[in-house]
Amino acid sequence: MFKTENHYHIDYLGEAGITETCLHSMYNLIQTHSDLNTALLLTNDQSHAFLLKDLTENYYIIRSGFTSGYSGEGPKGLAKALTILKKHQIDTEEILVTSKLMSKLNNASLSDQEIDFIFREKIVRPIRLHDYIYPFENEVNQASNLKRYYPLELPYSIIDNRIFDLALLFKQDPDSALTKAYKRLEDIVRTRTGINEHSTKLFAHVFQGENALLTWDVPDNAEIKGRVNLFTGAYMAFRNARAHREKDENLIHQYREFLLINELYLLEQETILIQPKE
Repeated sequence: MFKTENHYHIDYLGEAGITETCLHSMYNLIQTHSDLNTALLLTNDQSHAFLLKDLTENYYIIRSGFTSGYSGEGPKGLAKALTILKKHQIDTEEILVTSKLMSKLNNASLSDQEIDFIFREKIVRPIRLHDYIYPFENEVNQASNLKRYYPLELPYSIIDNRIFDLALLFKQDPDSALTKAYKRLEDIVRTRTGINEHSTKLFAHVFQGENALLTWDVPDNAEIKGRVNLFTGAYMAFRNARAHREKDENLIHQYREFLLINELYLLEQETILIQPKE
């Protein structure tokens, strides 16, 4: 984070001339700043950068790692950047800037006056943003080509406290974190109920039938059945395979699985003990 000579705060991101770093910086910014509302595409000849602003008047510069006018990674990256801004409904316009201003931007040395000047500049008309996207439209419309730039992070704000340590471990050793999370959940349920079973048998015994020990305070029995099926289904589909063989999996699948286990913890925390019938 840089502080300019007056009072504006500007975060300079990415590396000039390196498209990948600029794309990853933009996606990380969008992922972590939900209040972005304005984006300017800054164009100098065939070189492009971005200036984004949020609702609290903070500014974010994505250096000039984007280009146009030919077939290559720079123009393709520009198409991806414009597409993701549109997808997140961030208003985007284009203005022309001088090579001197672009150089100051890349060197993280814009003043408050220059920021104000940029926002007073005439918007390019007719709009040509789609012209930058059109040559690569088929490729950028494939979701996988865009999603890979988002940072993979667990949403710590919704992680159950009982596996928060495993969420931290996950970054270094996903398989170990997942395996421990399954075992820990079984231990919690066994300790709470006194039922000495394992895996799906444990959850079936605890949640199902006339002798069930745990349930949820919901108005519809179908909801209870559905929640029980989440426990047994998750263990049948994921835990058993992980326990019995080495899995060939990618990191995205592991993130999804950890969030599934986390949901089981949250659901278990919401259960109530069933009072024995007299």
